Formats: sequence, C-alpha cells, structure tokens
Amino acid sequence: MIKKIYITTLSMILLTLTFTTATFAWVSMAETNRVDGIQISMKQDSNLEFSLDGINWSNEITTAQINQIWNDAKLLDLTSTDGITFIGNRLPLLESDLTFVGIPNKNYIALELYVRTTTRYNHVYLVNNISSNITYESAPNRGTYVTSRGVTFRSPITYLYGPNDTVFENETRIYYAKDAIRVSVIEMKTDNPLDTRDTSELARFIYDPSENPERGYGKTYGSLDYLSKAKLIHFNLPTEPQPVIERLSLFDERNPYQPLDSNSKVAELVETDQVNDQNRPYYLGRFLLNIWIEGWDADTFDAIYMDTLLFRFEFQGALPID
Repeated sequence: MIKKIYITTLSMILLTLTFTTATFAWVSMAETNRVDGIQISMKQDSNLEFSLDGINWSNEITTAQINQIWNDAKLLDLTSTDGITFIGNRLPLLESDLTFVGIPNKNYIALELYVRTTTRYNHVYLVNNISSNITYESAPNRGTYVTSRGVTFRSPITYLYGPNDTVFENETRIYYAKDAIRVSVIEMKTDNPLDTRDTSELARFIYDPSENPERGYGKTYGSLDYLSKAKLIHFNLPTEPQPVIERLSLFDERNPYQPLDSNSKVAELVETDQVNDQNRPYYLGRFLLNIWIEGWDADTFDAIYMDTLLFRFEFQGALPID
C-alpha cells in the first residue's frame, strides 16, 4: 500500500496578517511531483514574527532556506496515533513487509516554527477551515484549507466505497488526496528560562481537515475494502484508535479573540527577557507542523498518488480561555 506523492510545485508557504489589529498569520503550500520552491513572507506591521531557528527573525524566509529543509520530499502513506511517530502501514502486501519509521521531510512534511509577539494575544490557534467551500481552481488567499485537483479513476473491481455506497467494476469516479490528509501540531518548549511549564501542559492535536468522521481512520469500507478485494488479502484493522479533532476551535461572537475551547490551540507564547525597540517584551513559542497521508484513511486509494495538493493554514493570536 505504500505509495509516493512527489512534491513538484511546492511553490509557496506564506505567512501574513489579515488585520492590523489582529494577529492572524497564514501558511500556504502547493505541491505536486517535486519541490520547485517555497517562500515564507509576512506583511509589514504584523504582530507575529516567525523564525526557522529562533535566532533569525524576519518578515520573509526565502525559498532557498526552506529548500534546505524540504529537499526532494516525497509523501508516503504513513500512520500515526500520536502525531509524532510515523510508520509505514503494516499491510501484508505480497511483495514484502513494508513496516518502517517515516523520515521527516522525506516521507512526510515536518516544519518547525518559532513564533513571537509583543501583544497580549499570546495564545496561538489554528482557525477558519474553509476546505469544504472551495475548489483547487478557486482556492482563495484566506482561511485554512486542504484541497486537491482530484484524479479520475476507473475501478477494476466492485467494492464498498461507503456504508451505503458501492462502486461497481468499471465505474469511474474522481478521487481526492485531500480527503486522506492528516495534520498534527506539536507544541515544544523553547530555551526560555521563564517557561516553567511541564511538557504535559503543552498543546498537541491531530486534525483531519476533511472533518468527515464517516470516512476517517480504520474503516472496513473505502480503500481497505478496495485493497482487500484487489489483492485478495484479509487486513486486520488497527487496534489503537487515532485521536483526531474534527473541528477547529470556536470563538466568542462578541470578541473574535476570545476562544471558547482549546481544540486547535497551537502554542502559548511565554514572556521572555527580550524586548523590541519600544522596550516591549517578546512572548515566544515554538511548534511543529506535520502533514502526512494517513494510510488507514478510507480515502487512501491508489489513484490519489497522481493528485496535486494545495494547503493553507491560518493562525490567530488570541486571549487565554476564561
């Protein structure tokens, strides 16, 4: 079942801000067969700054800098139940045992980001998933989304696509890589001596951007039923569940900077002894953003490895939860 998606025009990661009074930031990526280039930038007057190493801070991180991290990344279908360790699916294909540990920025995307601010909006959240409202061709410059072009595929067999949906032999449908993507965010401590939190207090979550639990992890239908019938092999479902969030955090309608839950909290920026030119202290945080194809997802069909993906992530600075 191990397949590869090559990243060809991973043309842009963009960090920017939408409002001068808010701390929204953006990360967007487009990818196909090989890494062509990535750019990170921020609007002037933004209230969030990002860094790849916690030392060099800028409104722009060049394509050359990012390419040193990505190299010739190829997405494989992996699985993870903690968002940190990624293994090749333990599927007994006839050819060989393909169990292995995934390598960051070779088998899956792993981007470590430092973030800082001097404002009181020092709790950072992933927000505003609009994936279900857009298409690849009309992807906007706002919001969080995972979208893809889709691949037309004619099934050589009859199989159960969903609980009440059968795909018949020679039936043609469009399959989307976007439906099998997982994203994990892992908050990490910096070397800030003022950060006295225990590691158990740090934010961590796995997110299914399709927000469709019916076609989630370890289903008996979809790609598993297809592979079982195509390969004439019985597969044992995973015994350990994958804890995922299927929606991002909600915010108070009267105060867009007041979260109502911590579902998609990315990091808490902790005050440091460093100050800006106006003698205002910096609040600093660090997190890891992982992106992979979930091998146990109901939509991990062979066809999706010819697809083209586009990612965009919107982060918001917020107040602590009351």
